[in-house]
Amino acid sequence: MNQINNLSKLNSASFFTKKTLVDIIGGNDDAIAANIKRWIKSGILIQLKKGLYVTKEYYQACPDKQSYYEFVSNFLKKPSYLSGEYVLQKYGILSESVFTYTSTTQKKTKVYINKLGVFNYSNIKDKLFTGYKIISKSGFDIKEATKAKALFDFLYFRLLKAPQINQEIIDSFRLNLDNFYPKDFSELNSFIKLLNIKKINNLVNYLKGGTNDSGRTKIFN
Repeated sequence: MNQINNLSKLNSASFFTKKTLVDIIGGNDDAIAANIKRWIKSGILIQLKKGLYVTKEYYQACPDKQSYYEFVSNFLKKPSYLSGEYVLQKYGILSESVFTYTSTTQKKTKVYINKLGVFNYSNIKDKLFTGYKIISKSGFDIKEATKAKALFDFLYFRLLKAPQINQEIIDSFRLNLDNFYPKDFSELNSFIKLLNIKKINNLVNYLKGGTNDSGRTKIFN
């Protein structure tokens, strides 16, 4: 019972490590491991990944779970920022529903699955780990790609290994770019120049020359 009472001291923590549990509860590694396993099984503790946890009490009391999920996506793998499909869906650029939290990282590609959801991380070159902003929501600071960088990352991971890029390939993504403005294209082009790969250089022209979902040619100012 004393251990449960001590665990309740972490009910205000958005996440904590195994080391924190040792400091709060005490005991040797075997005892801590046994307690963690038991608490996860009983639902008292939620494992975000191996060695990283949050209490059920904190999770249930969290008033803005969506923002918490986004915050979690940032610290499951560091450094990283939300990007790709997840961010593009926010802007209506992708018409399909996205149920995975997609992020870009400088570390190895990885997928984490826990009770909160599926968190997918794709590796990108260090020089391209840019184009994100920090958004404060419900007390959480969340790193998220700009609209242009989210599109760049989405296409980067799909086109980099393609032998060639043409209009048909770009149209197959069925992107809705009605709200993608000249400043967004300018920002996108800056990332293309930073990448500096010949087959990618005409990407903006393909995006502007494609068709929308109704089959009509897209026209941009």
